[in-house]
Amino acid sequence: MPLAHALRAAGHDVRYAIGDALNAVTEAGLHAVDITPGLDYAPLWMPEGTDDPMHVKDAGVEFLAELFGRVSGAEVDGALELARSYRPDLVVHSAAQGAGALVAAALDIPCVELPLGPADSDPLLATLLREAMEADYERHGITGTPRTTVRLTTVPERLAPLLPGERRPEHEWPVRFIPYNGGGVLPGWLSRPPAGRPRIGVTLGSIGAQWGGITVLASLMAAASRIDAEFVVTLGGGDAGLLGELPDNVRTIEWVPLAPLLETCAGIVHHAGSGTLLTAMTLGVPQCVIPDGSYQRANSDLLEGSGAGFATDAATLGAAECRRLLEDTALRTAARGLREELRAMPSPAALVPALEELAA
Repeated sequence: MPLAHALRAAGHDVRYAIGDALNAVTEAGLHAVDITPGLDYAPLWMPEGTDDPMHVKDAGVEFLAELFGRVSGAEVDGALELARSYRPDLVVHSAAQGAGALVAAALDIPCVELPLGPADSDPLLATLLREAMEADYERHGITGTPRTTVRLTTVPERLAPLLPGERRPEHEWPVRFIPYNGGGVLPGWLSRPPAGRPRIGVTLGSIGAQWGGITVLASLMAAASRIDAEFVVTLGGGDAGLLGELPDNVRTIEWVPLAPLLETCAGIVHHAGSGTLLTAMTLGVPQCVIPDGSYQRANSDLLEGSGAGFATDAATLGAAECRRLLEDTALRTAARGLREELRAMPSPAALVPALEELAA
Protein backbone atom coordinates (compact mmCIF):
# COMPACT_ATOMS: atom_id res chain seq x y z
CA MET A 1 0.00 0.00 0.00
CA PRO A 2 2.71 2.58 0.81
CA LEU A 3 4.42 1.85 -2.52
CA ALA A 4 1.11 2.16 -4.40
CA HIS A 5 0.38 5.48 -2.70
CA ALA A 6 3.89 6.74 -3.51
CA LEU A 7 3.36 5.92 -7.19
CA ARG A 8 -0.05 7.61 -7.17
CA ALA A 9 1.38 10.73 -5.51
CA ALA A 10 3.97 10.91 -8.30
CA GLY A 11 1.18 11.01 -10.89
CA HIS A 12 1.04 7.35 -11.95
CA ASP A 13 -2.00 5.13 -12.30
CA VAL A 14 -2.13 2.01 -10.14
CA ARG A 15 -4.52 -0.88 -10.67
CA TYR A 16 -4.78 -3.90 -8.37
CA ALA A 17 -5.54 -7.28 -9.94
CA ILE A 18 -6.81 -9.21 -6.96
CA GLY A 19 -9.18 -12.04 -6.21
CA ASP A 20 -9.83 -11.57 -2.53
CA ALA A 21 -9.76 -8.80 0.10
CA LEU A 22 -10.81 -6.18 -2.42
CA ASN A 23 -12.12 -3.99 0.40
CA ALA A 24 -8.57 -3.59 1.73
CA VAL A 25 -7.64 -1.95 -1.58
CA THR A 26 -10.71 0.20 -2.08
CA GLU A 27 -10.75 1.42 1.53
CA ALA A 28 -7.21 2.67 0.94
CA GLY A 29 -8.52 4.87 -1.88
CA LEU A 30 -7.08 2.67 -4.63
CA HIS A 31 -8.67 0.84 -7.56
CA ALA A 32 -9.05 -2.92 -7.82
CA VAL A 33 -10.45 -5.42 -10.30
CA ASP A 34 -11.86 -8.72 -9.07
CA ILE A 35 -10.03 -11.25 -11.23
CA THR A 36 -11.77 -14.32 -9.76
CA PRO A 37 -15.42 -13.30 -9.24
CA GLY A 38 -17.35 -15.89 -7.25
CA LEU A 39 -14.33 -18.13 -6.62
CA ASP A 40 -14.27 -20.04 -3.33
CA TYR A 41 -10.64 -19.85 -2.17
CA ALA A 42 -11.02 -22.30 0.72
CA PRO A 43 -10.37 -25.47 -1.34
CA LEU A 44 -7.27 -23.82 -2.82
CA TRP A 45 -5.79 -23.00 0.56
CA MET A 46 -6.88 -26.22 2.21
CA PRO A 47 -7.61 -29.10 -0.18
CA GLU A 48 -9.61 -31.88 1.39
CA GLY A 49 -7.57 -33.82 3.95
CA THR A 50 -4.86 -31.17 4.44
CA ASP A 51 -3.91 -29.16 7.51
CA ASP A 52 -4.07 -25.40 7.89
CA PRO A 53 -1.18 -24.31 5.60
CA MET A 54 -0.23 -21.39 7.83
CA HIS A 55 0.58 -23.75 10.71
CA VAL A 56 2.50 -26.58 9.04
CA LYS A 57 5.57 -26.75 11.25
CA ASP A 58 8.00 -28.39 8.84
CA ALA A 59 6.94 -26.60 5.66
CA GLY A 60 9.80 -25.23 3.59
CA VAL A 61 10.02 -23.13 0.45
CA GLU A 62 8.89 -26.13 -1.64
CA PHE A 63 5.63 -26.28 0.32
CA LEU A 64 5.09 -22.53 -0.12
CA ALA A 65 5.66 -22.84 -3.87
CA GLU A 66 3.14 -25.67 -4.16
CA LEU A 67 0.55 -23.82 -2.08
CA PHE A 68 0.88 -20.42 -3.74
CA GLY A 69 1.36 -21.94 -7.16
CA ARG A 70 -2.08 -23.49 -6.78
CA VAL A 71 -3.65 -20.20 -5.64
CA SER A 72 -1.80 -18.14 -8.27
CA GLY A 73 -2.82 -20.55 -11.01
CA ALA A 74 -6.48 -19.89 -10.27
CA GLU A 75 -5.86 -16.15 -10.77
CA VAL A 76 -3.85 -16.27 -13.99
CA ASP A 77 -6.72 -15.99 -16.47
CA GLY A 78 -8.27 -12.96 -14.80
CA ALA A 79 -4.91 -11.25 -14.27
CA LEU A 80 -3.95 -11.73 -17.93
CA GLU A 81 -7.31 -10.49 -19.17
CA LEU A 82 -6.99 -7.31 -17.09
CA ALA A 83 -3.35 -6.73 -18.06
CA ARG A 84 -4.03 -7.08 -21.79
CA SER A 85 -6.78 -4.45 -21.63
CA TYR A 86 -5.11 -2.15 -19.10
CA ARG A 87 -1.62 -2.36 -20.69
CA PRO A 88 0.59 -1.57 -17.68
CA ASP A 89 4.21 -0.50 -18.07
CA LEU A 90 5.28 -2.35 -14.91
CA VAL A 91 4.01 -5.23 -12.78
CA VAL A 92 4.55 -5.23 -9.02
CA HIS A 93 3.72 -8.47 -7.23
CA SER A 94 4.26 -10.11 -3.88
CA ALA A 95 6.91 -12.82 -3.87
CA ALA A 96 4.35 -15.60 -3.51
CA GLN A 97 2.04 -14.32 -6.28
CA GLY A 98 3.15 -16.31 -9.31
CA ALA A 99 0.63 -14.70 -11.65
CA GLY A 100 2.63 -11.45 -11.54
CA ALA A 101 5.71 -12.86 -13.24
CA LEU A 102 3.56 -14.72 -15.76
CA VAL A 103 1.73 -11.51 -16.74
CA ALA A 104 5.01 -9.59 -17.05
CA ALA A 105 6.44 -12.33 -19.28
CA ALA A 106 3.32 -12.40 -21.44
CA LEU A 107 3.38 -8.62 -22.00
CA ASP A 108 7.20 -8.44 -22.21
CA ILE A 109 7.41 -5.80 -19.50
CA PRO A 110 9.57 -5.58 -16.36
CA CYS A 111 8.32 -6.68 -12.98
CA VAL A 112 9.10 -5.95 -9.36
CA GLU A 113 8.97 -8.71 -6.77
CA LEU A 114 8.10 -7.63 -3.25
CA PRO A 115 8.59 -10.15 -0.41
CA LEU A 116 6.27 -9.39 2.48
CA GLY A 117 8.84 -10.41 5.08
CA PRO A 118 11.51 -12.97 5.97
CA ALA A 119 9.22 -15.95 5.39
CA ASP A 120 8.85 -15.40 1.63
CA SER A 121 12.32 -13.93 1.05
CA ASP A 122 14.02 -17.09 -0.23
CA PRO A 123 15.08 -16.28 -3.83
CA LEU A 124 14.41 -19.92 -4.73
CA LEU A 125 10.67 -19.32 -4.30
CA ALA A 126 10.35 -17.62 -7.72
CA THR A 127 11.97 -20.56 -9.53
CA LEU A 128 9.83 -23.12 -7.70
CA LEU A 129 6.68 -21.08 -8.34
CA ARG A 130 7.45 -21.08 -12.05
CA GLU A 131 7.84 -24.86 -11.97
CA ALA A 132 4.61 -25.30 -10.02
CA MET A 133 2.77 -23.17 -12.61
CA GLU A 134 4.29 -24.72 -15.74
CA ALA A 135 0.85 -25.89 -16.92
CA ASP A 136 -0.44 -22.31 -16.70
CA TYR A 137 2.49 -21.03 -18.77
CA GLU A 138 1.95 -23.75 -21.38
CA ARG A 139 -1.81 -23.13 -21.48
CA HIS A 140 -1.20 -19.50 -22.42
CA GLY A 141 1.75 -20.20 -24.72
CA ILE A 142 4.24 -18.31 -22.57
CA THR A 143 7.81 -19.58 -22.75
CA GLY A 144 9.91 -16.61 -21.71
CA THR A 145 10.48 -14.64 -18.54
CA PRO A 146 9.88 -10.97 -17.64
CA ARG A 147 12.16 -8.55 -19.47
CA THR A 148 13.68 -7.50 -16.14
CA THR A 149 12.96 -8.60 -12.59
CA VAL A 150 13.90 -6.41 -9.65
CA ARG A 151 13.46 -7.64 -6.12
CA LEU A 152 12.77 -5.29 -3.23
CA THR A 153 13.86 -6.01 0.32
CA THR A 154 12.74 -4.39 3.55
CA VAL A 155 15.43 -6.13 5.61
CA PRO A 156 18.61 -4.17 6.51
CA GLU A 157 21.77 -5.43 4.85
CA ARG A 158 23.23 -6.46 8.22
CA LEU A 159 20.40 -8.98 8.68
CA ALA A 160 20.35 -10.30 5.09
CA PRO A 161 22.48 -13.38 5.96
CA LEU A 162 19.69 -14.42 8.36
CA LEU A 163 17.11 -14.62 5.58
CA PRO A 164 16.16 -18.00 4.09
CA GLY A 165 18.27 -19.07 1.11
CA GLU A 166 21.97 -18.62 0.51
CA ARG A 167 21.96 -16.95 -2.91
CA ARG A 168 20.84 -13.31 -3.06
CA PRO A 169 19.55 -11.90 -6.36
CA GLU A 170 21.71 -9.55 -8.42
CA HIS A 171 18.97 -6.94 -8.82
CA GLU A 172 17.85 -6.35 -5.25
CA TRP A 173 16.82 -2.88 -4.11
CA PRO A 174 16.39 -1.91 -0.45
CA VAL A 175 13.21 -0.08 0.51
CA ARG A 176 12.02 1.09 3.91
CA PHE A 177 9.11 -0.79 5.43
CA ILE A 178 6.29 1.67 6.11
CA PRO A 179 3.66 0.26 8.50
CA TYR A 180 0.24 0.05 6.93
CA ASN A 181 -2.56 -1.31 9.08
CA GLY A 182 -5.55 0.41 7.51
CA GLY A 183 -7.24 3.56 8.74
CA GLY A 184 -9.51 3.94 11.70
CA VAL A 185 -10.79 6.19 14.47
CA LEU A 186 -8.44 5.80 17.43
CA PRO A 187 -10.02 5.28 20.84
CA GLY A 188 -9.51 8.06 23.38
CA TRP A 189 -7.30 5.96 25.64
CA LEU A 190 -4.86 5.44 22.77
CA SER A 191 -4.47 9.18 22.28
CA ARG A 192 -2.92 9.48 25.72
CA PRO A 193 0.27 7.90 27.13
CA PRO A 194 -0.43 4.97 29.47
CA ALA A 195 -0.82 6.34 32.99
CA GLY A 196 1.84 5.36 35.51
CA ARG A 197 2.96 2.04 34.03
CA PRO A 198 4.22 0.64 30.73
CA ARG A 199 1.96 -0.89 28.11
CA ILE A 200 2.44 -4.27 26.40
CA GLY A 201 0.60 -4.97 23.16
CA VAL A 202 -0.63 -8.52 22.51
CA THR A 203 -1.86 -9.69 19.09
CA LEU A 204 -2.23 -12.79 16.95
CA GLY A 205 -2.78 -10.76 13.80
CA SER A 206 -5.88 -10.79 11.63
CA ILE A 207 -6.27 -14.57 11.34
CA GLY A 208 -4.60 -16.47 14.17
CA ALA A 209 -7.08 -15.59 16.93
CA GLN A 210 -10.09 -16.99 15.11
CA TRP A 211 -11.54 -20.49 15.38
CA GLY A 212 -10.27 -20.94 18.93
CA GLY A 213 -6.68 -19.91 18.19
CA ILE A 214 -6.82 -17.19 20.82
CA THR A 215 -6.58 -19.84 23.55
CA VAL A 216 -2.78 -19.84 23.07
CA LEU A 217 -2.79 -16.57 25.06
CA ALA A 218 -4.48 -18.11 28.12
CA SER A 219 -1.17 -18.74 29.92
CA LEU A 220 -0.10 -15.12 29.43
CA MET A 221 -3.44 -13.79 30.64
CA ALA A 222 -3.22 -15.93 33.77
CA ALA A 223 0.15 -14.35 34.58
CA ALA A 224 -0.74 -10.76 33.63
CA SER A 225 -1.89 -9.75 37.11
CA ARG A 226 1.65 -10.32 38.41
CA ILE A 227 3.14 -7.73 36.03
CA ASP A 228 3.05 -4.01 36.73
CA ALA A 229 1.98 -3.13 33.20
CA GLU A 230 -1.15 -2.59 31.13
CA PHE A 231 -1.85 -5.25 28.52
CA VAL A 232 -3.80 -4.41 25.37
CA VAL A 233 -5.04 -7.53 23.59
CA THR A 234 -6.39 -7.18 20.05
CA LEU A 235 -8.97 -9.94 19.62
CA GLY A 236 -8.92 -10.09 15.81
CA GLY A 237 -12.16 -12.06 15.67
CA GLY A 238 -11.26 -14.29 18.61
CA ASP A 239 -13.57 -15.05 21.53
CA ALA A 240 -12.33 -13.25 24.66
CA GLY A 241 -14.23 -15.78 26.75
CA LEU A 242 -11.63 -18.39 25.82
CA LEU A 243 -8.98 -16.43 27.72
CA GLY A 244 -10.53 -17.04 31.11
CA GLU A 245 -11.18 -14.36 33.71
CA LEU A 246 -9.10 -11.33 32.80
CA PRO A 247 -7.34 -9.24 35.47
CA ASP A 248 -7.95 -5.50 35.77
CA ASN A 249 -4.71 -4.62 33.93
CA VAL A 250 -5.84 -6.32 30.70
CA ARG A 251 -7.75 -4.32 28.11
CA THR A 252 -9.28 -6.10 25.11
CA ILE A 253 -10.28 -4.49 21.84
CA GLU A 254 -11.53 -6.16 18.67
CA TRP A 255 -9.17 -4.28 16.37
CA VAL A 256 -7.01 -1.17 16.36
CA PRO A 257 -4.36 -0.03 13.83
CA LEU A 258 -1.15 -1.66 15.03
CA ALA A 259 1.32 1.19 14.49
CA PRO A 260 -0.51 3.78 16.65
CA LEU A 261 -0.87 1.15 19.36
CA LEU A 262 2.82 0.22 19.31
CA GLU A 263 3.83 3.88 19.50
CA THR A 264 2.54 3.72 23.08
CA CYS A 265 3.96 0.29 23.97
CA ALA A 266 7.14 -0.75 25.75
CA GLY A 267 6.90 -4.25 24.31
CA ILE A 268 4.78 -6.57 22.21
CA VAL A 269 3.84 -10.26 22.34
CA HIS A 270 2.72 -11.68 19.00
CA HIS A 271 2.52 -14.62 16.60
CA ALA A 272 5.60 -13.74 14.49
CA GLY A 273 3.58 -12.57 11.50
CA SER A 274 5.56 -10.59 8.93
CA GLY A 275 3.57 -7.36 9.14
CA THR A 276 3.55 -7.33 12.94
CA LEU A 277 7.26 -8.18 13.10
CA LEU A 278 8.33 -5.40 10.73
CA THR A 279 5.97 -2.82 12.24
CA ALA A 280 7.43 -3.42 15.70
CA MET A 281 10.98 -3.31 14.29
CA THR A 282 10.25 -0.02 12.54
CA LEU A 283 9.00 1.50 15.80
CA GLY A 284 11.86 0.10 17.91
CA VAL A 285 9.63 -2.00 20.17
CA PRO A 286 11.14 -5.13 21.82
CA GLN A 287 9.29 -8.29 20.81
CA CYS A 288 8.39 -11.66 22.28
CA VAL A 289 7.05 -14.06 19.65
CA ILE A 290 5.23 -17.38 19.91
CA PRO A 291 5.70 -18.87 16.42
CA ASP A 292 3.45 -21.72 15.30
CA GLY A 293 4.25 -22.82 11.78
CA SER A 294 7.12 -22.70 9.32
CA TYR A 295 6.66 -19.18 7.98
CA GLN A 296 6.43 -17.76 11.49
CA ARG A 297 9.61 -19.54 12.48
CA ALA A 298 11.52 -17.89 9.64
CA ASN A 299 10.38 -14.53 11.00
CA SER A 300 11.27 -15.61 14.52
CA ASP A 301 14.80 -16.59 13.47
CA LEU A 302 15.38 -13.14 11.95
CA LEU A 303 14.06 -11.42 15.07
CA GLU A 304 16.32 -13.38 17.41
CA GLY A 305 19.31 -12.82 15.12
CA SER A 306 18.70 -9.07 15.25
CA GLY A 307 18.83 -9.06 19.06
CA ALA A 308 15.59 -7.04 19.16
CA GLY A 309 13.41 -9.85 20.46
CA PHE A 310 13.11 -13.47 21.49
CA ALA A 311 10.89 -16.50 20.97
CA THR A 312 9.16 -18.65 23.53
CA ASP A 313 6.47 -21.33 23.75
CA ALA A 314 2.90 -20.13 24.16
CA ALA A 315 2.17 -22.78 26.79
CA THR A 316 4.82 -21.43 29.16
CA LEU A 317 4.61 -17.73 28.28
CA GLY A 318 4.22 -15.78 31.50
CA ALA A 319 5.59 -13.23 33.90
CA ALA A 320 9.30 -13.89 33.26
CA GLU A 321 9.02 -13.17 29.54
CA CYS A 322 7.02 -9.99 30.18
CA ARG A 323 9.61 -8.74 32.65
CA ARG A 324 12.33 -9.44 30.11
CA LEU A 325 10.46 -7.35 27.54
CA LEU A 326 10.25 -4.45 29.98
CA GLU A 327 13.58 -4.70 31.77
CA ASP A 328 16.19 -6.19 29.40
CA THR A 329 18.42 -3.23 28.47
CA ALA A 330 20.25 -5.10 25.71
CA LEU A 331 16.93 -6.01 24.09
CA ARG A 332 15.75 -2.41 24.11
CA THR A 333 19.08 -1.08 22.82
CA ALA A 334 19.04 -3.56 19.92
CA ALA A 335 15.43 -2.67 19.07
CA ARG A 336 16.22 1.03 18.93
CA GLY A 337 19.35 0.44 16.85
CA LEU A 338 17.37 -1.66 14.38
CA ARG A 339 14.76 1.10 14.16
CA GLU A 340 17.45 3.57 13.08
CA GLU A 341 18.78 1.13 10.44
CA LEU A 342 15.31 0.69 9.00
CA ARG A 343 14.65 4.42 8.94
CA ALA A 344 17.87 4.97 7.00
CA MET A 345 16.64 2.80 4.10
CA PRO A 346 15.12 4.54 1.03
CA SER A 347 11.41 5.27 1.37
CA PRO A 348 8.89 4.02 -1.23
CA ALA A 349 8.66 7.60 -2.50
CA ALA A 350 12.44 7.74 -2.99
CA LEU A 351 12.20 4.55 -5.06
CA VAL A 352 9.72 5.97 -7.58
CA PRO A 353 12.32 7.52 -9.99
CA ALA A 354 14.12 4.18 -10.25
CA LEU A 355 10.81 2.41 -10.95
CA GLU A 356 9.99 5.02 -13.62
CA GLU A 357 13.32 4.33 -15.30
CA LEU A 358 12.71 0.59 -15.08
CA ALA A 359 9.32 0.95 -16.77
CA ALA A 360 10.51 3.35 -19.48
